Amino acid sequence: MASPHPNTPVEAAIANAARATSVDFNYLLAQAEVESSLDPAARAATSSATGLYQFIDSTWLGTVKKHGERFGLGALANEITLTPSDGARVADPARRSAILALRNDPQVASLMAAGLAEDNRAHLMPILGRQPSHGELYLAHFLGADGAGRFLSEMQADPGQSAPALFARPAAANRAIFYNSDGAPRSLAQVMDVIEGKLNRALSRASDGQAAHFARADHLPAARGITHAPTIIADDGARGPGLPSPLSQASPPPLPRASRRAAMSQVLGAAFGGDLAAAPAQVRRAYGTLKAFGL
Repeated sequence: MASPHPNTPVEAAIANAARATSVDFNYLLAQAEVESSLDPAARAATSSATGLYQFIDSTWLGTVKKHGERFGLGALANEITLTPSDGARVADPARRSAILALRNDPQVASLMAAGLAEDNRAHLMPILGRQPSHGELYLAHFLGADGAGRFLSEMQADPGQSAPALFARPAAANRAIFYNSDGAPRSLAQVMDVIEGKLNRALSRASDGQAAHFARADHLPAARGITHAPTIIADDGARGPGLPSPLSQASPPPLPRASRRAAMSQVLGAAFGGDLAAAPAQVRRAYGTLKAFGL
């Protein structure tokens, strides 16, 4: 089990999200470590992936649309429309930019990552006939729910198939995952081993109390910037009924349970102790824009 006392605002935000959902703290902490080295300002070099959990633009907008009301961001969710052809859209460019900038707020990003994890789990359960493992769940964050379902189905049929041949776009953006150091393409089973290895090492540090010893970017402001962490390739949305049982028996640190109907200003300020001056510049700008629009 992770340390009972969060050491940073990022850990506190992740603990808050774990308590507000059925996703355990250790998984969310490990996922953030793999995705961004716990850096809320991280940006991918090969896609629009941004923030603690490296949401691409379309996935973020779709997740805020689905889960915003639940987490006190209903006004933002109402700004987003879903269309069959264009996916998630926001009519006003300034509001769209402000909503996307909230990926850099660890409180909001953690809540959305937890909500998306619940959705991905619900999508994979009927495909697998069981609860997905943490590695399989992370695969859904990495490839999108539909992409992960296809990956796992193909791997069950023939684990030796070339992963880049079946997933050309993800492979092009994530060569370190899909290719060996000598440039040889990895099989589906080998890609799964790489993904599970990354997550399991982070989970091991989280579950044995070593989370405080991560090389955390939230302790190293100068290290913020572009990250080469895996990107989210698909945004196929998550689906599935209700809230199933928790992903594991792990418990988050004992923080007060956050209200799921908190005012948006409370949600945005929670990660910084109500002091937005401590927030990254892009989060402060986003908050100011949304406030100007009456949101």
